[in-house]
Amino acid sequence: MKSFLLLQSLFLFSTLLPAQSCPCVTQFDWLRQKLEINYSGYRDKVTPQNQADFEKHTSVYKDKIAGVKTDTACLRLLTEWAGWFRDGHVQIFPKGPGAPEDPAIIRQRFVNGETFALPEPQARDYVQKPGRDPIEGIYQNVEGNYRIALVKNSMPERDFAAVILQADSIWWMPGQVKFDLKQTAPGQYSSRYYMRDHSERTPTATFRDGILEIEGLGAWYKQFPGTPATIPPPAIFTLEKADSSTLLLTIPTMNESVRGQLDSLIRANSALLERTPNLIIDCRDNGGGSDITFYPLRPYVYSGPVKGYGAQIYATDDNIEKYDRLRHNKDFSRNYRLYFAHLSRKMRRNKGAFVGKCREETQKFKKLKPYPQRVAILINGGCASSCEQFVYYARQSDRVTLIGQNTAGIMDYGNLHEMDFPCGAFGLAYPTSRSCRVDAGQAIDGTGMPPDVRLEEKDKDWVEFAQQYLKK
Repeated sequence: MKSFLLLQSLFLFSTLLPAQSCPCVTQFDWLRQKLEINYSGYRDKVTPQNQADFEKHTSVYKDKIAGVKTDTACLRLLTEWAGWFRDGHVQIFPKGPGAPEDPAIIRQRFVNGETFALPEPQARDYVQKPGRDPIEGIYQNVEGNYRIALVKNSMPERDFAAVILQADSIWWMPGQVKFDLKQTAPGQYSSRYYMRDHSERTPTATFRDGILEIEGLGAWYKQFPGTPATIPPPAIFTLEKADSSTLLLTIPTMNESVRGQLDSLIRANSALLERTPNLIIDCRDNGGGSDITFYPLRPYVYSGPVKGYGAQIYATDDNIEKYDRLRHNKDFSRNYRLYFAHLSRKMRRNKGAFVGKCREETQKFKKLKPYPQRVAILINGGCASSCEQFVYYARQSDRVTLIGQNTAGIMDYGNLHEMDFPCGAFGLAYPTSRSCRVDAGQAIDGTGMPPDVRLEEKDKDWVEFAQQYLKK
């Protein structure tokens, strides 16, 4: 009991919150105005039917924000308010001065975050005492660059807190709180999870057999006390034989920075892919990235013409700035830069309207690959954005079956633009484009794309299920 009280007191007296750089209400008013003017999904999300509900939601948060004294609390409330739009592409994140490559400046930016003086020897002594909750313990992530102590810390907003024991000592320092959990059912939790840049997410979490799964963000593996949970070797994309007639391709991200690795993997194994009848593509918890990443996969799921929809850009002064920046960005080819220049000129002539024509687009391949004959794609709520674009493309194929749960539903609005809040404490990212799919009655935001065969998390191994399903 004494150690528990000590733990509580350490939390309560070592917690520090940063001072506020300017009134949160000023930042709130700015955020509301910018989204109303510029966000390409605003008029679809705020309608005459729900206007009263939105205004009530805004009024409640304006009252909450009026009394806020710290940037930490302000950021949390702004994020909660923006959650009303149910669009994961509307993002608010902390900003700081200085070059990001300067470790000293990065550390200083987050020095006043919530901290807890809990060295690993003390944490080990605490978590192995009798009476501890089974979830409490020392955990490690799959990359091995983070270790945390997950300990009981009962407050109205949380039951457990994850304290950094080991990290990069730049973006995260020992003693800082990486995430917290609130139990909702046996083995199930809501969470507040802080990303590398300390921006907040609120995924659900599950704990079973020593593994804490954070939806869409990966897993933590309990190493102490008890038998350590097995940590799988880190890998971005993998292709392996499930059996003599089935290949398993795992795609955890569509991040453009690693697209070359997927392209290389597919090229190196093209002969194997083209003689194996069945293919399972595991897209669970793939948070997206860039559509171009999945291009090497298209021939292996294609069975005929694929219909899609273009997108329109919402023309405002702020949104024009995005494309003005792009036309000067030499990371893009000359043709792309000319297109961006053309688009920004067209937007200037059509402010307050959507630019671009809405029409169906059809993609075709000249040759149809005979193998694989049957493809199962595993999906869940962590498959978002560009992952969903791949699923949208693939589900039109006769050879594809979607297995699992609905995708995230973050695909209708894109081409994000970033800008700084007043005082520079936070950054805002929001979509500038709107898919013509919305007017065609094919919108998926907020609902996602359903599977052909639905599975639950508690069901038996999804890969094994897909393997047997394809054989039948």
